[in-house]
Amino acid sequence: MSFSPCIVIPCYNHGAAIGGMVERLSSYGLIIFIVDDGSDTATATALQTLAAREPLVRLFRMPENRGKGAAVMHGLRAAQAAGFSHALQIDADGQHDSADVARFLAAGQSCPVAVICGQPVYDESVPKGRLYGRYLTHVWVWIETLSFAIGDSLCGFRLYPLTTAIPLIDRVTISRRMSFDIEILVRLVWLGVPVQNLSTRVTYPKDGVSHFDLFRDNLRITVTHTKLVLGMLLRLPRLFARRLFGGDPGTAGNVDSTHWATFAERGSAWGLGLVATAYRLLGRRIALWVLLPVVTYFFLTGRRARRASRNYLQRLASHAGPMRRSPLRH
Repeated sequence: MSFSPCIVIPCYNHGAAIGGMVERLSSYGLIIFIVDDGSDTATATALQTLAAREPLVRLFRMPENRGKGAAVMHGLRAAQAAGFSHALQIDADGQHDSADVARFLAAGQSCPVAVICGQPVYDESVPKGRLYGRYLTHVWVWIETLSFAIGDSLCGFRLYPLTTAIPLIDRVTISRRMSFDIEILVRLVWLGVPVQNLSTRVTYPKDGVSHFDLFRDNLRITVTHTKLVLGMLLRLPRLFARRLFGGDPGTAGNVDSTHWATFAERGSAWGLGLVATAYRLLGRRIALWVLLPVVTYFFLTGRRARRASRNYLQRLASHAGPMRRSPLRH
């Protein structure tokens, strides 16, 4: 797959922040598609002035406010029509670190079939209610995909491969509002598109403009999760078979690589803590019994890891003779 990226920015009443963001992004020399989602007159005027001044900017205006998802989808379609292979979505509110654009592009060029998804690293400016509320969505997304492939489904800083994103949004009705970011990622993982999570700094400017409506958007997100859980149940046999026989859905990295260093980490800190606590309180023998079903699960659901283990043992055997330890023991 060729790699020809551009930038897509959905914008709704962010006239004060968009100029500085475009100035920072222009240093990368990429075409910038700005989709004005029916902003007020002041923002619309600022965007028109910006487009006239900046040769890299391509401005589109929606006749009315249709939602962030609708604006992003409009930008993705415009990017593909212009001949680009990938689109880097970044929100217009100034929360994301534009210095990380180079990292997203490098990751996309290294694995062009993957969606590169930002995983926020917050500072003290983050509202605690927003921070804790995200974890509920994380849990539902892990359930909906039967995997931990998606590190953060709400981050509006991500790189899409258009050859998979466009057919999806053309075929399926996806939320046009804030829950778009969640739904498109889950559906891409359902399709088997690999996800690579990149940590990125996120700040909440004191004068920042947020359009998140606590009641309406949380209600929409709840409806989206309900729809996705039902969709997961319909796909359950296929997703479970993929876990058992075809590796993890949405595994990060180069899907053609068998080197262990390209595999995404699986499991969690609390799981490691549970085994460590069992070892400390109950001793080694009990800890091994606690660990046995865990090891068995990862062995059965990790086809690529089993293959890497087998290759390693075969290389050892070529130097030291036949190895008596099985890949499961290894």
